[in-house]
Amino acid sequence: MRRSFWKYTGIMLLLLMAARVSAQAQDTSTVRIAFDRQSKRIDLVTGKEIPDYTLVKRGSIQFFLGRLDKPDDFVNFTHDGFRKANISDLHMMEKVQAQFAIWRLRYKSGSKNTPRIQHLALSFIPLSPSTGEPEQRVYVLLNDLELIDWGNEK
Repeated sequence: MRRSFWKYTGIMLLLLMAARVSAQAQDTSTVRIAFDRQSKRIDLVTGKEIPDYTLVKRGSIQFFLGRLDKPDDFVNFTHDGFRKANISDLHMMEKVQAQFAIWRLRYKSGSKNTPRIQHLALSFIPLSPSTGEPEQRVYVLLNDLELIDWGNEK
């Protein structure tokens, strides 16, 4: 009996450690972005052109409706009324019509809609294309992007 207790205790500890490693891996995974080809990629704060980043630090994306000192962790949109989508619920955003701020929102739940986005800008911490290390936070117009892909994490 004593042997089986330690055996099961060891198995439980291994499972708990594996779950913790998995959770830490999710926290460090990246978000994929793509800039619109016609975008000048200008940082709204510095006025400087930024590289064509493709990876962003997970959890660093913030949206801005008006002022750059008041970030949101959600996106406001108009669909069948005024609504919002939390970043934590989104799987992907794809630009459909830039001139009308229409984006396709794909949710982790599998549902999707194609509303008019109210937020105009976003910021994120890009990862260096050469080293993968985090760089200084940048602020860009949402219209400068064509894709934000958070992946399949739940």
